[in-house]
Amino acid sequence: MSDPLLGLIRENLAASAPRIVTAAHPASAAAGAAMFAKGGNAFDAALAACFMDTVALPMKSGLFGDLVALVRRAGGRFEALVSVGGGCLALAEGAALERVGPRSVGVPGAPHGYSLLHGHARLDRDTLIGPAVRASEAGIAWDRVSLSYVVEARETLARLSPDNPYAPGGLVPKVGDIRRLPGLGRLLAAFARDGDALFESEIGAALIADLTARGGILRTEDFRQRPGQFLAPETSEIGPGCVLTATPFPTHGPRLIAAAQDVLRKAVAPLDAVRATRAAAKREGREHLDGGTTLVAAADEAGNAVVVLHSNSFPQFASGIVMADGLILNNRPGRGFDLTAPAGAANAPAAGKVPWTTVHAWSLERDGTLFVGATPGGVNQMPWNVQMVTELARGAAPADVVSAPRWALDAQDVLSAEPGALPPDVIPDKALGPLSLRACQQIIALAEPGGLHRAAVDPRTGCAVVGVY
Repeated sequence: MSDPLLGLIRENLAASAPRIVTAAHPASAAAGAAMFAKGGNAFDAALAACFMDTVALPMKSGLFGDLVALVRRAGGRFEALVSVGGGCLALAEGAALERVGPRSVGVPGAPHGYSLLHGHARLDRDTLIGPAVRASEAGIAWDRVSLSYVVEARETLARLSPDNPYAPGGLVPKVGDIRRLPGLGRLLAAFARDGDALFESEIGAALIADLTARGGILRTEDFRQRPGQFLAPETSEIGPGCVLTATPFPTHGPRLIAAAQDVLRKAVAPLDAVRATRAAAKREGREHLDGGTTLVAAADEAGNAVVVLHSNSFPQFASGIVMADGLILNNRPGRGFDLTAPAGAANAPAAGKVPWTTVHAWSLERDGTLFVGATPGGVNQMPWNVQMVTELARGAAPADVVSAPRWALDAQDVLSAEPGALPPDVIPDKALGPLSLRACQQIIALAEPGGLHRAAVDPRTGCAVVGVY
């Protein structure tokens, strides 16, 4: 890609403002910006963007998914929020999980996670979900990335949810077609009313009846879980003048820190550092293969900063179980636990136990400048975050980082790379075109009080950034 064109891309995917929001979909960033205009803070902006994701990117996130966040309140210390549902009660009675399908469905963590984030917001839930409800009724256009999820999941959907509203009767929509999901809007309105007790109602009872008829093992009692908790993040120096903070276990944050230290302190190549962390994960309890994840971030003039990854898990439509209203049920236990591990092993399934997840967010302090960021990407979250963090640590600007050539490493260790992403002596298994990986990198450089935050988002997958004055 020519330098002038890349320069134009960088200019259009960066912003500076005292209040800023980034998201994987333009409608989500716009919803977040609207909350700033209504007097909301960074938590309001992030939540409104997350709720819009429920409608704009329902195959990646929603009220039956889970979330991981890194937050800072009023310029204080960072805290991690992990709201991932634990194993269901039936596991204590010998029930068996599957990777995809009705027995892969787990307890949703998103409602409790959103509720905990809302505890630091200013606006009421009805206001925050308003843009998403209106979008569910008016419709969202299918874009290239969202449509690719339908194409890739077509066989799974036909087998498990043939009447789903995304590809009804197996008919795949076209880019630009309008997708209307008013049922998701009604579900969001119910969340505004019931909060984290959303599924402890007739809504949850009807869902369980449907799921049980399909052979699922989740029960209405499982909805009593409140899995969200604020935790101390992991923090460590990764190089001279650079301190990395990341969401803690059971996320991949500690592995990100270890890999970044190897790159910056031991001069290990990023590819080798990632392969080493994967080998360690497999020894300890299987490398998990999360996907179906999206990301929003926000910062305001009061020192609040929020990075939220929320996920339905993997593959493209999580469990493959889709409700009539468009709600996609997670398969976090089916994909997160090691289903081949003996009972009692580190990542073996168990009732109430939280499965491991690759989802993680980070902040980096470099010579007095503080950055926050993350990327979805399933199994490639670690490779892309390692590349992002080490490039920032070496002095690169956020706009240069998110548009830099990337390499990816899939679950079978197949190496793909955009031009210029690898040293000349490393030949990828798959050579790709420029900006062709499905990364969704987002970075905010946080300002001192009274200053302007600077943000940049990935040009590959429709990300957007909005600055608000």
